[in-house]
Amino acid sequence: MRIALSQITTGPEPERNLAVLREQAVRAARDGARLVVFPEATMACFGTPLAPLAEPLDGPWATGVRQIAEDAGLVVVAGMFTPAPDGRVTNTLLATGPGVETSYDKI
Repeated sequence: MRIALSQITTGPEPERNLAVLREQAVRAARDGARLVVFPEATMACFGTPLAPLAEPLDGPWATGVRQIAEDAGLVVVAGMFTPAPDGRVTNTLLATGPGVETSYDKI
């Protein structure tokens, strides 16, 4: 199995970061990867106010990652931020693609 590691620099705008993720996922698939791994904070860079950006796993950003994985035909692993029950934000890792749908909340 070919695995791609994509060390990208993200900014404060999730939509722009999703576009970078798409470009890199397509590139990884074109180069024969079946899995591409992105860093934590792929959704938005640390230092950005995260509470206003946090979305549930069925929100638009994660849905966009799922669509990218489907379109590229590979598994995408990317860090995002989800709302926590106590009003805080959780650093979440999403893994999605053919035969894979899971997430992990960092403690």
